[in-house]
Formats: sequence, C-alpha cells, structure tokens
Amino acid sequence: MRASFGTKDNLGRLAKLATTDRHPLEGYPENYHADSPSPEDPAARPGVTLGSRPSSSSLTESDSKLGKLQQEISELTGRVSRLRSQAHSTESPEKNTAELDSVRVQTAYAKLAAEMAARERHRKRADGRYRSSFADVTAVPVAATIFDAPYFKNSDFYGFYILFWIAVGFSILRNLCHTWLNQSLSFYNAPVLSIFLSGLPKIAVTDLVMYLSTYGTFFIQYACRHGWISWQSSGWIIQSLYEVVFSSFWIYFVAAHVVRDQWIGRVFLVLHSLVLLMKIHSYAFYNGYLWGILTELQLSEEYLKRLGSESLAIPEGYSVDNMRELLLNSIAFCKYELLHQSHHITKAQDKDVTEKSSAELCESLLKFPKNISLKNYFEYTMYPTVVYELVYIRTKNIRWFYLAEKVCAVIGVVSVMLIVAESGINPLVVKCNAARGVNLSAGERFKLYCLVLIDMIPPFATEYLLVFYLIWDTILNGIAELSYYADRDFYGPWWSCTDWSEFARIWNKPVHRFLLRHVYHSSISALSLTKLQATLMTFWISAIVHELVMYLIFNRVRGYLLIFQMAQIPLVIISRTSFMRHRKILGNVICWFGFVAGPPIICTLYLVY
Repeated sequence: MRASFGTKDNLGRLAKLATTDRHPLEGYPENYHADSPSPEDPAARPGVTLGSRPSSSSLTESDSKLGKLQQEISELTGRVSRLRSQAHSTESPEKNTAELDSVRVQTAYAKLAAEMAARERHRKRADGRYRSSFADVTAVPVAATIFDAPYFKNSDFYGFYILFWIAVGFSILRNLCHTWLNQSLSFYNAPVLSIFLSGLPKIAVTDLVMYLSTYGTFFIQYACRHGWISWQSSGWIIQSLYEVVFSSFWIYFVAAHVVRDQWIGRVFLVLHSLVLLMKIHSYAFYNGYLWGILTELQLSEEYLKRLGSESLAIPEGYSVDNMRELLLNSIAFCKYELLHQSHHITKAQDKDVTEKSSAELCESLLKFPKNISLKNYFEYTMYPTVVYELVYIRTKNIRWFYLAEKVCAVIGVVSVMLIVAESGINPLVVKCNAARGVNLSAGERFKLYCLVLIDMIPPFATEYLLVFYLIWDTILNGIAELSYYADRDFYGPWWSCTDWSEFARIWNKPVHRFLLRHVYHSSISALSLTKLQATLMTFWISAIVHELVMYLIFNRVRGYLLIFQMAQIPLVIISRTSFMRHRKILGNVICWFGFVAGPPIICTLYLVY
C-alpha cells in the first residue's frame, strides 16, 4: 500500500534513512545565498539562541571553519566509498560495517555542521534571527497596476494618458483611410494580417500539447511525496534532464516544423515555452529546497532522540553537548523556514508550535508537502507568475466588467499593432529583403541602413509601447482576474528610469523575480559566484534568450541583440558615477533614447546585414 509522505508512518520511515546509504544532507541544488532580501517579521527563532551576526574579524574565522568542514566532508565521503567496497571484499565484514556506519554518522554530522556554519555566516540578521532563504517575493500584494490604480486616474497627468490613446486612434484612422481610398486595399487583405491568421489552429494545438507536457514536473514531485524517489539523490537530476529535453525539443520543433512562414506564431510559441520552462523550474526547485529542509528536520530530530545512546556513537572530535547544540540549531532553522514559507511565521515563537514534531507540523500548520497535488499545480500554471510559492493572495470574486474591458483592450491593441506593422514596418521589411538579393557595396548598404533606420524609428517605437501595454497591463491583468490572483505588481514606472539597472528591475517584474531567485541568488549560493559574476551571468542568460528570439524571426544568427544587451552593463556603471548620480533628467533622456532608438537599430541591423 502506498504511503503518503505526510503520514506519521512514512515520516518515521524516512527519518530512519540516517542509517542507510543515502546522504540527505548533501548540498542542495537550491542552496543558501548570501544576500537574499527578507521582509521584516517579529518572529524570533524558536528553541535556541544563536547570538548576533558575527563581527568582521570573526567572519574570517567562520570562513576558515567552513572551509575545514568542507575539506573534512570530502575526506569522509572518500572513506565511505572505500569502506563500502572493503565491506564486501574482506574476511571481517562486521568490523568494516561498524566502521562504515561510524563514518557515515560522522559524515552526516560534518555536513550538518557545514550547513549551520553557512547559515551563521550568511543567513542571520543583526539581532540573531534567521533570514529565510526564499524571502525575495513580498507577501504584500499590489492591488492594481499603475494604469488601473486610483491614484493614477486621479492624478494631474491622467489627461496625457487619454491624449495618447486619442492620438493613436487618429493615426490609425489616417492609415486606414489612405490604405482603403488610395490603394484600394482592405485591412482584411493586408499581408501582415494574413501572416497573423495563418496556421492558428496548428499553433493552438501545439501550444496545448506543450502546456500538457509540463505535467512531467508535477509527477516528479508527486513521486517524491510518496517516497518513490528522493529529491536529493535522483529527483533533481531527473528534473534537470527533463528541463533540458523540454526546452530543446520545443524550440527545435517550433523552429523546424511549425508554420515556417508564420514568424509571429513561432515567436509566441517560443516565448510561451520559455515562460513554461521558468514555471516548472521554479515549481520543482522550490519544492526541492523544501524537501531538503524537511528531510534535514526529520534527520535532526531522529539523531537528537538517539544522541547519547549506544545506538549512535559520537564521532571523533565531537561531544554530546556540541552535537545537541548543532541539532537544536538545525531543528530551529528548519521549523522556522517551513513555517515562514507556509505564512505561519508569527507562530514560530509559540511554544506549543515549536515543540511539535515534523510529523505533527506537516499534519497541521505546514502547507508542504500537502501542496503537491494536481489541483495546486494546475492553479499555479494558470497564475500570471513564474515564481512558485506555497501561498498566494487571492481575490474574492471576478469583476466581470473589468475583465470585459481587458478583453476589448486586447482586441483593440492587437488590431492597432497589426495596422502599424502593415503601414509602417512591412514596406521597410520588403525593401530590405529586396536589397539583400542585390550586391551592394559597403557604402551603399550603410546608406540604406541609415534611411531605413530613420523610417523605422516612429512605427517601431509605437509597437514597443503597445506591446508593453498589451502584455503587462491587459493580458496579465485579464489572466489574474480570471484566476483570482490578487497581486498585480507586474511592472513599475519604467518610463521614469534614470539608469538601466532600475529599468531591468521594474519593467518586467515577474521575470525579474525569477531571475533574482533562480539565477542570481542561486548562482551565488550554488556556484559561489560574487555579486558581479552573478549579475554578468544573469545578463548573459537573458541576452542569449533574446538572441534566440531574433533567430526565430530572421532565421539568422548575428549577435547584435546580445551585444547591445550586454552593453547595458557599462551604461549602468556610468550611471553610478558622481557625474551622473545627480543628473536625473539626463539619465532619463539617455534611457528614453535607448527605448525609442534601440529596438529599431537592432531590428534594422538584422534586416540589412
């Protein structure tokens, strides 16, 4: 009969893994990082007092201690491997088995000590309280996006917002009239609309199959919950391979087999596949991190009960008091973290709560691992977020009039974008494609590039603004309303940015949160990168993804977008100099020049060269 992970029997069975070959205290794929932001909370750490943050002089000692522990772990792991092989080849297996068990226990203690040393070094507040390793997503929701917020509608600048849409409306009316009266070409016969509508059924079916294929991630976590596999030993490897296969297959399939002339559909499918990839990665490795915390809690409880008894020998170099303090610290942190992630952190100082065992907590307060269910996964995939949490703030009902307003906005904005693309961008694309078949000199090609660029900037800047409004203010708000998702913090006032680092943080907040948690912080913790190295790695991954989209549009690899995106890093450095720090207007002008001219410059490079 299958045993649920949340039952007492199975919790007890997993706790006994301390005497088996598995080592659940090994480094987790989602490890601790040094500078994760954390919201202030009043909860003190239960059970033990670990003191305040170490001073700068003691940090060096802490680093030295951590390095020695890691070296000891490496040596002990080698001894375990040698003893395991000797246990089957010598004439006295009982002696070797006993020594092997002792070394295993010593290895487990050393790994636990290394984890706690890292937490003491990096995860403690100045007042001695713990920091949660996943506190980078605020629990306070934003009720409305900027353009829907009451303060914006009541501001003195709301009239400019109305003026913008009136100007867009008259511009579209002018284009339609000239196209219909002068060229006798109806909007329904326009080439761009034909590209947009072609192959829609195939794109829809492909997108549905692609979404259903993400459920493999859920079944991996389901297997972990029922004890069929262990996340620490094999689960994270299976998940990593699954993500590689998922992304490689769908990008190749879309690029090679899905309506080759329908570049709009190809871009949509690839972007959606990347969104789904971020979703499944966050779901898997967030739960994987909690598996590591829960397993550590169970093992620490089991070791603590057996501490001092003949069934558990104290490793050489350790005392009972030291081991008890280490285990109590581990239990305190694990309970704190699990309660924090379940949004029960205020109960962490409740004595009745802190004295409960892991089995009792799983049955009462903890959302994990009860969250691993088909319903929970389906709801998560429907939310307009790519960062998984145990608890999401929900709305009480659907505002149907608001939802209808967003649906009409989607239809209207898409129509406007098609008209702008047809009248302003498509003629330039046709001109560039014709020029590519002609053997032009370098000077003639550069002249063509300059002329096309000047003509490309106005329509492309319009499309840039419309794409932002379409995705982040209409589509995401509509999805959030349908799914009762309360947090509408999808973007910030990027139009007032004075440097590119600020723009990167607030123009696309859902993806920024994912990169912050699963790329930036994880690279610092798992790969021991510095902040600068983690920033470069984050920019590099983002640039490669954007370059991939350019390849699907233009069917050629040039690297222009990758170069321009990496060029944001020196611009950020310049913006933080003493000369630029107090020149906010100049900084905003530079940013707006990049917003308006940057995309057309890159697009024209791909078209002409």
